[in-house]
Amino acid sequence: MKITDIQSFSLHDGPGIRTVIFLAGCPLTCPWCHNPEAKTASQRLVFDASRCIGCHACAEVCPTDVHKLNEGRHIIDRTLCRATGHCTEVCPSGALSLSVRELSFPELISLAERESRLGGGGITFSGGEPLLQGEELLSVLPSICTHTAIETSGYADEDLFCRVISKIDYVMMDIKIADDSLHHRYTGVSNRPILKNLAILRKSGKPFILRTPLIPDITDTEENLAAIREIVRDDPWETLSYNSAAKMKHERIGLTYLIQ
Repeated sequence: MKITDIQSFSLHDGPGIRTVIFLAGCPLTCPWCHNPEAKTASQRLVFDASRCIGCHACAEVCPTDVHKLNEGRHIIDRTLCRATGHCTEVCPSGALSLSVRELSFPELISLAERESRLGGGGITFSGGEPLLQGEELLSVLPSICTHTAIETSGYADEDLFCRVISKIDYVMMDIKIADDSLHHRYTGVSNRPILKNLAILRKSGKPFILRTPLIPDITDTEENLAAIREIVRDDPWETLSYNSAAKMKHERIGLTYLIQ
């Protein structure tokens, strides 16, 4: 699997204290994305300016002259970056890293065994959109010996969605915007496949919760929340607070954050 991060001791990604695996790649283009480094499975250079000590070791090994220092400021020309990783290998402060790495199935099984031994809540697959790597999940889920959960937009092929949730213990699924045209405007895709998969989820018998991220003037409007309540009916549902760290995370990978 291609992943961007593994986070231990998470309290907000399923029941109990969990280990969260963030899978790379997402078919949605939400401008408020809280994990922009996981938007694509392609490699990106991540730069944390707060950790840079200005040693310029990165410039000495970069084959395409990506890194420059201008009056003590580290400037990255991302149009030249090929994400070779040479600079990340010599950065002494950890200011530079690559966004994506591979997690082998043996590594994942070992992680699950550790969770089981420590009595943790289990493993949660997040992203990005973990269903983009649904076939890989289906290959490994039967071998995982601890509780599993998935955080998903619900945007996936119906057959794949059905097969994956049949192997998962708990599902957290987003209902972001009720109106289909607005959903397409802000996320780049229709919400119709999501609502079809919601119907599948309801019939599956799997425990689940629906979630709506509260994005100012987009998802948190009275009209949208009222319409979502009609969709949710009696299902478990929660709203998620706006994540102000998203802007900083966009900047670290050279993207402009469009939410004001």
